[in-house]
Amino acid sequence: MVLRITSSPRSILLYVSAFLWLVTGLSACGLADTAPPIGTAAVALGRDRVPLGGPLEMTYRFTLAPSAPAIEDDYRVFVHFLDADGALMFSDDHDPPEPLSSWTAGREITYRRRFVTPVYPYIGEATVALGLYSPAQGDRLPLGGEHLGQRAYQVATFEMAPQSESGFLFFEDGWHDAESMPGNSEREWRWTMGRSTISFRNPRTDSTLYLEVDGRPELLNAPQLVTLAIGETEIANFEMVPDASFHELPVSAAVMGEDDTVTLVLTVDPAFVPSDITDGANADNRELGVQVFYAFLEIE
Repeated sequence: MVLRITSSPRSILLYVSAFLWLVTGLSACGLADTAPPIGTAAVALGRDRVPLGGPLEMTYRFTLAPSAPAIEDDYRVFVHFLDADGALMFSDDHDPPEPLSSWTAGREITYRRRFVTPVYPYIGEATVALGLYSPAQGDRLPLGGEHLGQRAYQVATFEMAPQSESGFLFFEDGWHDAESMPGNSEREWRWTMGRSTISFRNPRTDSTLYLEVDGRPELLNAPQLVTLAIGETEIANFEMVPDASFHELPVSAAVMGEDDTVTLVLTVDPAFVPSDITDGANADNRELGVQVFYAFLEIE
């Protein structure tokens, strides 16, 4: 069901998370945590059932106790996704938008974050465990809530559902090779040309296309318009902005028609050639449209 541009293994992140999971709190193994909580954490999920490879919107809320001490270190948020046996499957450790050293007693800190569920060999209920840890010191902060041990706290559950093979997407014409920033292979993209195509097997039911795109519209003298169409039917159009944008696009069964294979045409107007618009300062002579970071078709 997914053609996720980010296809690199997350093994290093998992090993680090698992190491911290085991190491922190070993001295207190088997003992109750008597330290007063600095506050509570909660996570609201955008939905309770997510197919493998699908996006999950997560809203984080930290509420600090009125008596919470000042936090001097910039702790990270660790987010572990556990299977039914409590084993770590994958993680989404991150820095919150505001560093913890700026959090003060009594405050509530809320932010949203999108997580893409990996194509992982597991179907069933997943538990979201959360905590705050210091990369420098290796310690974790005590929180209130359902304690799973070692200052990890259960904040949510959801069902991991299987993919539908009808939703596998294939890049066809008009695509450049995958690229990534040096040292960050987790964040990959592919540039389109002015016209590119994606194909998939017709699911014959209403579906949703998720698309994350970016580009360089600020280099152009005119607005850059992206249009998506199946046959003669336009399913979406939007103007590019300088920052990455995420689009949730309904695709009806009627629009996909009766053919076994559906071809989605993505048109970018205008496309550009970096060497042309920079008078040769940039040697890239490819025709570029937009960067596609993520494309996913969810079958309803």
